[in-house]
Amino acid sequence: MQERTTDEPVAPHEPDKTALSEDPARPNGPARPSRRTVATGLAWAVPVVGIGAAAPKASASPCPPDSYVMSWGGSSTTYTRNSSTSATAVTDPDGAGWMPPVTLSIASVLDGRMATGNESGSQNQNLRISSGTVGGTSSRGLQLEQTVTGTRNSVPGRSARQTVTFSFSRPVTGLSFTMTDIDAVQGDFVDMVELSGAFTYSYNSTWLQGSGTQGDPLRPRYWGDRSATENLGNATITYPGTISSFTIVYWNNAPSFSNADRNQIVTFTDFSFQVIRQDC
Repeated sequence: MQERTTDEPVAPHEPDKTALSEDPARPNGPARPSRRTVATGLAWAVPVVGIGAAAPKASASPCPPDSYVMSWGGSSTTYTRNSSTSATAVTDPDGAGWMPPVTLSIASVLDGRMATGNESGSQNQNLRISSGTVGGTSSRGLQLEQTVTGTRNSVPGRSARQTVTFSFSRPVTGLSFTMTDIDAVQGDFVDMVELSGAFTYSYNSTWLQGSGTQGDPLRPRYWGDRSATENLGNATITYPGTISSFTIVYWNNAPSFSNADRNQIVTFTDFSFQVIRQDC
């Protein structure tokens, strides 16, 4: 893989011209170690906390809310991957109890020169549950894996993207999850993540930047491939209001491509949320 020194910054996003620099934690390390190398999680600095859009308050209800966790690989959640672009998860915290199950339908749409899986076609982790824990947590995660296809002489930017829609069978309130492994490798990928709707976000500003909107995606500040077990590339997202669905747009903003496999991966931790009952 070609390497770039610190005096050759690359702008990861056109609107603000913010440059990616070498990872100060690993200035002399290899440009791209394995994305699945086990490493010790790094402690967070004071995080950035912001609002991606105006976040509404949850509507009042006389019923107490029921708490749910969509746990990837957990015993209370049944996950079915129908294909690399379709999946379903069902969670029922109290089994045969009075709390009704909630179903999450996941649908992926690919635009332009974007495909699921890696460039060689030897693996496809899109919408698969990780084999190990992610983001410095004790839990497994739901993965998105994609790669830019076609010629290496041009970079498609946002015109090549994956849009993933998450739809709940019942309206949910206070949805919260963490996206992990948001990073960048020279000549390969720069993770760019956009979310729909009214949400708040929190992350370590020494590594990440952006507000998660189309005009200001979540993205890394520095070149460097973070291990899937680190928390440095984590961004916690919360939808304070009541929603039935939301979308994630994921794309690659690398300014050039080398001979590296152009696959990129981000992962979701467990989805925590509440359901407001109307029948009490």
